[in-house]
Amino acid sequence: MGGARGSRVPLVGARAVLALLCAFGSVACERPSQAAHSGEIDVTSPGGPRWPTIEPEAEGPELTDADVEKLAVKVPREHVPRVSPQNPSKGPEGAKVTLQVFSDFECPFCVRVAPTLAAVEARFHGRLRVVWRNYPLPSHDRARPAARAALEAFRAGGAPQFWRMHDYLYSQQADLSSAALGRAAQRLGLEPARVEQAAAGNAEYDQLINTDMAAGNAAGIEGTPAVFINDYYLMGAFPESAYALVVERALREAPK
Repeated sequence: MGGARGSRVPLVGARAVLALLCAFGSVACERPSQAAHSGEIDVTSPGGPRWPTIEPEAEGPELTDADVEKLAVKVPREHVPRVSPQNPSKGPEGAKVTLQVFSDFECPFCVRVAPTLAAVEARFHGRLRVVWRNYPLPSHDRARPAARAALEAFRAGGAPQFWRMHDYLYSQQADLSSAALGRAAQRLGLEPARVEQAAAGNAEYDQLINTDMAAGNAAGIEGTPAVFINDYYLMGAFPESAYALVVERALREAPK
């Protein structure tokens, strides 16, 4: 995880959230080794992505609705980042609950939480909208190029192609080098040259990334992955049960 930059909205209780996060044992020390060859891209095969082999999130103590305030910080709705059509998403636009994830394709915590959030989306399918926000940390050299490649996939094929690229970038075989991104693009039916060029540098995509990062900073996020479930903020990689508990609360509180 890395610190957010710029002015931020104070999030009272964030330290308590971190303490509970540690109790769940959801800390990853490093990203799993990336393949140095083209290999088979799992997201093009039946069964969906093959996620990195990581010890599953510890479920920790059994959670009840009373734990929501320990897991998440409720922020004023005017401070919740606004979603635009430029943000890749899946799920109904009119869903009562929107889960926004500010993430980094090179962050080990983000690698860990990707399959967890996929499970949450499946669990609440049809009732939850998941929105992607780029937040590449400056300490991760290949995070921004990977984000540009994913945005090129979004431009070329809309949300379906973005999420396929997303799944590849977090998969067991992920290689974030420009050449490997081009090979991945070919397997995904994209134009390899365009994806490689985008990864190398693209002012339009950099502006979109910077807009996401500015929105995250203004909202007060403290690192990656950072998740907003409507107006509940969670920082770090939690187990599925924790996210599900907050989604259930947000569903109950959503306007009828």
